[in-house]
Amino acid sequence: MNKNELKSKSLLIFCLFILTLNLLAFISVIINLVNPAPYLFWNLAGYIILFSLLGNIVFAYMDSRFRYTGYCYLVLHIISMLMIPLLNTLASGDVHNKTSQSIFALILYGVIFLFGALNAGLKFKQDFIHSKKTSEAGEHFATKLPAHDATEFPAHAGLFKNILRWVLITLLSFCLAGGIYLVYILLGRTRGNIIEVFIPVYSVFWGLFLLSASIMIIKLRWRKKHCIFNKIVLSIGVIIFIACMVPLASVPLIIRNADTAYSQAFGSVYLDDKNAIQRYGFKPKQFFLQNYFFNTPTSDYNVIEDVLYYEGISGVDTGIRLHFDVYMPSASRFPEKNPVMIRIHGGAWVTGGKGAMNYSATNKHFVNLGYVVFDIQYGLNNRSTSFPSANVHRNVMGNFGIDDMIRHIGIFTTFLADNAGVYGADLDSVFFTGASAGGQLSTAAALGIVSGMYTNLLDSRLHVRGIIPFYPANGLSVNMGIGGTPDLVDPVALVNDSSPPCLIFHGTHDGIVPPEIAIILQNTYNEKSPSPSALIWMNFASHGSDIYTSGYYNQIFLYYMERFMQQYR
Repeated sequence: MNKNELKSKSLLIFCLFILTLNLLAFISVIINLVNPAPYLFWNLAGYIILFSLLGNIVFAYMDSRFRYTGYCYLVLHIISMLMIPLLNTLASGDVHNKTSQSIFALILYGVIFLFGALNAGLKFKQDFIHSKKTSEAGEHFATKLPAHDATEFPAHAGLFKNILRWVLITLLSFCLAGGIYLVYILLGRTRGNIIEVFIPVYSVFWGLFLLSASIMIIKLRWRKKHCIFNKIVLSIGVIIFIACMVPLASVPLIIRNADTAYSQAFGSVYLDDKNAIQRYGFKPKQFFLQNYFFNTPTSDYNVIEDVLYYEGISGVDTGIRLHFDVYMPSASRFPEKNPVMIRIHGGAWVTGGKGAMNYSATNKHFVNLGYVVFDIQYGLNNRSTSFPSANVHRNVMGNFGIDDMIRHIGIFTTFLADNAGVYGADLDSVFFTGASAGGQLSTAAALGIVSGMYTNLLDSRLHVRGIIPFYPANGLSVNMGIGGTPDLVDPVALVNDSSPPCLIFHGTHDGIVPPEIAIILQNTYNEKSPSPSALIWMNFASHGSDIYTSGYYNQIFLYYMERFMQQYR
């Protein structure tokens, strides 16, 4: 067998491999449409999906008689890699979407994999027939990579087509330039850049999108493939793609470090206990790549939205109306009284809200584990101009400081204590959690209750079992011009020998809430409290890294969070 015949056979095997991957990936989509399975084939299905998407880009790049299928696939792929994470995020945040999955995202995946299978099948058929004919004729068959010459876009193709082609090349080139900045934010340590929220958690989608964009630029340029411009574009696309895979590649390291931190603080009683996994419905593993692409499915629950718990009629509170959503587990699966999770949203104390704005997929996850979840509003400060475009309803805005916000949360705790039976809430088992500003407020409220120092603000009938702050913005409200009692602004001062256990989530690349704040909280626990605490670090994670609730960071943290809460409930 000569060199050209070996290349030909290798390409045929590669075509068949990619065709098989696409068909298997399509089957996984069908299964999720019919019956969402959170742990389908463990991580195997996820890797099939990833390599199918990547393999299809390679096929789109390769030349064939069916070159326009390559253009069509790239257009589909580029649009889908932008649409799918958006659709998944909206579905997981939709309070009424009880599966937390987007039917439209799954359909897009199905079309992608069918198109990929068609492209690979056509290439296989073309090269198989060509190889057979040349072999019978005694000729040598040479497999060539694409030569982008004028035959694809001849000079007489028309002025409109050429203008359109160069408009697309320009737009995609800007995207690629933006990809370089994206990598800088992803791998660097920027400060105060809100864009960072949308980069690390979606980086796999960004990488696939930008690699496709670079290939599309090359295919749209009808000059020869080996020109220096095309080589530069391809190199940039590949480098960006590799950089975007770094957070995913860091998952094993995150898990290993998290296992160590959790075990040292709380022991490993539930980490690998298969009986406990089955008994309590825990996630069996920290991360499932399939769920990253399809979203982690949730099951049935009962939800009541917009329950009014406070209406201000005097003083600074005049005109405000504060509500909460309550998620209650199915009565057929859980007893009448269930442990309580109180979730407090973030938003720099000036914006944000309950429901989708508070990443409600977390509510769905824990209500499925038997918790009664309260997603609450509190009064927001209306003086700061840091978020002038924030779209927040007037009924939660006012001249509020941190003390007022804690007072509003306290009014809710009294409402809960008075009405616990209505919602099947067990007041002897309460957990506070929140992110960013919500992390600071949840820590202050929980420690304020157990310290006994703020009985005038917070209801002591709640027995706080644990605190789970996500990148807590302790002490940072003063930077926004929002003051309050020092112990409530920076609640580490409230840590004492009565403080409950604490599980902290923080990203190593958070440019908005410095990671040092989480270290201070944990160190203070180690010095002043006999209760254990653990700090779970997320490599390359930025601020708001739980925005994509099926992302690698949030999946991993939920694994430890559900075990922590079961252990101390």
